[in-house]
Amino acid sequence: MGKRTVTILCSGFGLGLYIPGLLIDRRLREKGVYTEIEVFENLISQDKRDNIQKSRKAYHSNFAVALMSARMPMDIRQSIDNELADAMMKSWAKENRRDFILLSGHWLHIIDEYRTRIAPETVNAEILYVDCDLPPSWKSLQQYKPDYNQSYKEVWLYDFENTKIQYQIPIVNEEPIPILERPERFIIHGGGWGMGTYQGKIPELQEKGFELDIVLYEIQEASRKRIGDRCFMVDPSWRAWNKNERGSYEFPPLAQIIPDEEPIFENKEEYHELFDITKNTRAIIGKPGAGTLMDSLSSATPMIMLEPFGEHEKKNTRLWEKLGYGISYDTWKEKGFSMEILRELHENLVKGRKAALDYTEGYKYRNSL
Repeated sequence: MGKRTVTILCSGFGLGLYIPGLLIDRRLREKGVYTEIEVFENLISQDKRDNIQKSRKAYHSNFAVALMSARMPMDIRQSIDNELADAMMKSWAKENRRDFILLSGHWLHIIDEYRTRIAPETVNAEILYVDCDLPPSWKSLQQYKPDYNQSYKEVWLYDFENTKIQYQIPIVNEEPIPILERPERFIIHGGGWGMGTYQGKIPELQEKGFELDIVLYEIQEASRKRIGDRCFMVDPSWRAWNKNERGSYEFPPLAQIIPDEEPIFENKEEYHELFDITKNTRAIIGKPGAGTLMDSLSSATPMIMLEPFGEHEKKNTRLWEKLGYGISYDTWKEKGFSMEILRELHENLVKGRKAALDYTEGYKYRNSL
C-alpha cells in the first residue's frame, strides 16, 4: 500500500493557483503529512506552454486583453497530452494515490478519468477555492455544477455571503510587524502576471513623495524608479512548471534590481520571497488576486485595491472592503492618502487573522491524517 500521500494539484498559469499549493504542501509536511505537488502545465504540449508566456506578455502590456480573456470560456481538454495524462494516472494507481486537493479547475477532467479507472468511492478529492467566486479555470467547466456534484468535497477560504474568512493558509509562523514600526513604504505590483492598472499609479504616488517597492515584469521598467524607490523582479527564465535541480517545485526566485549590478535571484524553501518585502510595508497597492489576499492577511498589511481581474476579483475587493481589510485606491485618494486609515485596516487584519482557522489543520482533521 505504501504511505498515504496527499497530492496537491496546482496550475502555473497564474501564481494565485500555484503559490497557495506550495504553501499548503509546506504546512502539511510540517504537520507530518506526506505530500506531492503536480502542476497542470506539465500535461500539455511544449508549444502550448510556450503560448502561456505569450499570453502573459500580452496581458501585462494590455489589461483590456486580459479582461476580455477572463470572459471567454475555453475547453482545456483540447490542450491535454493524453499520453502524459495516462502515464501520470498509471503512476498514481501504482502508488495507490487516493487523496487530492484541487486548486485549479483544469484538473477536474483528469480526476474524473482517474475515478473511472479505480473504485470512484475510494478517491478523496477536495476542491479548494482561494477566491470569493469561481475563477476562469472553474467557470470554463460549463458542465460542472459545484452545488450538485457530490463526488468532491468543496472548501472555500472565504464565505462571501456571510462576510467571513473561514480559513487561511499560513505563510509564516510569526506575529505581524506593527504598522507604525514599519518604514513608510508601499509595495506595488500586478500579481503573478503583472496585470492591471498599477503602472499608471506610480507617477502619482512618486509625486506625493511615497517610497515604493515596485515589482517589475520587464527589466526596462526599472527606469521609472525615483530616489527612495526599490525595484524587484522574478527571474524571467523561471517557469512554475519546471522543477529545480533537487527535483522540487519551487517558489519564484526574486532579486532586487540595482543599476549596473548583476541581479542575484534567490528563493526560500518555506515561502515566497515577496512576502518578506510585503510584511515590511504600510500597504499593498494592486489588484485583489488570491495570492495577494493571502499576503495581506498573513502579514496584516492593508490592501489599496486597483481594478480587479474578472468577477472573482470583484468579489474579493468587496469582501476586503466589508471586512475593513482594504480600501479602493480612489477612496484612499479622496481621503488624502490617509495613513490613519491604513492603521485602522491593519488593526482589523491583526484581529481577523487570529480568528481564521488554518486550512491545513482543518484538512488533517477532516481526513483523519
